[in-house]
Amino acid sequence: MALQISTTIDLLNAGVCVYLGVRLYRASQQDPASKTLHNFFLIYVYLTLAYVLLVVPRMLASQQTTFLGVAFAFGNACFLMAASFFTRIVLRFTKPKWVRVVIAGYHVLIAGEFLWSLLKLAQPDMDPATGITNWNVNLGVGTLSGILLLIVLIPGAILFMHKGLRTADNHVVRIRSITISIGAMLLIVSLIVFYLASSEVVAVIGDLASIGALLTVFLGVIYHRPPPLPVVQTKA
Repeated sequence: MALQISTTIDLLNAGVCVYLGVRLYRASQQDPASKTLHNFFLIYVYLTLAYVLLVVPRMLASQQTTFLGVAFAFGNACFLMAASFFTRIVLRFTKPKWVRVVIAGYHVLIAGEFLWSLLKLAQPDMDPATGITNWNVNLGVGTLSGILLLIVLIPGAILFMHKGLRTADNHVVRIRSITISIGAMLLIVSLIVFYLASSEVVAVIGDLASIGALLTVFLGVIYHRPPPLPVVQTKA
């Protein structure tokens, strides 16, 4: 069976997340004390699970609307869990004493969203002519999911951009922060499109933007100053 457009893009996203997750896992093993690296690794673990849950059911039973709706509910919950680890990173930079309380509350909201999404299942519809999937998410569920993601990504993007612009004496921190901020902004764009796309073309653009966002955040996380070029000795 030939892969459809939306399925292919999500499969590519899953592959990108697996690759970047492995890279981040290796980096975190080299620096076990870095909670930031560990949290970024877990972000990509949950993103991988989310995309797998969106892809595999469509490959196995593309016409089973109820099955796809349940898979979407689980996949969407994984997106929100990924956001919870980004929340941990943001709070550790700003309000480290609030981490446990805020994350506990955020997880309660995720559980509520998940139960609601099971009660109000999405009604996915794949266009046989274009191969693009319209998830037809319940308006309330989509709105709550979008809010839960935006309240994490918007402050995160602002924090990292502010940190990057204010850090003039450390090139590595500056580039890392600004790059992660740009990646978060791209995720915001792809998120808005994901839940609110009104046309198939816009939906595909949003899907493609998510790939760029995932890569951009990863590049920001692993960026380091390149080693200096060796000094060439010249004879007098």
